[in-house]
Amino acid sequence: QLSGGQRQRVAMGRALVRDPRAFLLYEPLSNLDAKLRVDMRTEIKRLHQRLKTTIVYVTHDQIEAMTLATKIAVLKDGILQQSGTPAEIYTQPANMFVADFMGSPAMNLLASEVQVADGKISLAIARSQGAPLRIELPAGLLAARNGQKVVFGIRPEAITDPDSADRLSRHIVEADCQIDVVEPAGADTYAVTHLGGKEAVVRLRADTKIQAGETIRLAFNLDKAVFFDPQTERRITA
Repeated sequence: QLSGGQRQRVAMGRALVRDPRAFLLYEPLSNLDAKLRVDMRTEIKRLHQRLKTTIVYVTHDQIEAMTLATKIAVLKDGILQQSGTPAEIYTQPANMFVADFMGSPAMNLLASEVQVADGKISLAIARSQGAPLRIELPAGLLAARNGQKVVFGIRPEAITDPDSADRLSRHIVEADCQIDVVEPAGADTYAVTHLGGKEAVVRLRADTKIQAGETIRLAFNLDKAVFFDPQTERRITA
């Protein structure tokens, strides 16, 4: 009597020995435990590099998709949302569904309003306490949307300690935010703050000394930010 994971591995072995022109793998790792899933993911990647055979790999696990694929097609309710390389899907999601689905932790999607004053463009983002957070945008960005609502998309690794910010980036804005939850994760520390009416996850250095309830200076890397139309949920490209 084989377990579900053992049956999956036997089925994959049978497919491999047939030397097909293409493989169709549907959730091949779903019955494996976490450690074995990582090991098998590496083996599948190694096999693909050696065999150079087309593999159509169906999965609900976005980490499997990001680590294994050369091209990803993201579907929702059977409708194609976006296709592209893992880097394209991750950095330039076509819509809010893709932005939220791809990446762990997911991209922060924050309600905001574009404001233009004295020739400067900024985003106003509500905070749980006090005045809205104002983030000055690069010249010309979203200028045509003055007074309009947009969704500010930024991944946790693009909000970090000022000392950890990528100083090669052209547009880094710093602001003070109150931390609600601190989650040490070994190599990094994740923290949660409230912005735009939602929880926003930020990634800090592992040695960052911060407690829940304290206010910390954060650096926002706007070179890695994207913006979405809240009505269509599609990425704003101009």
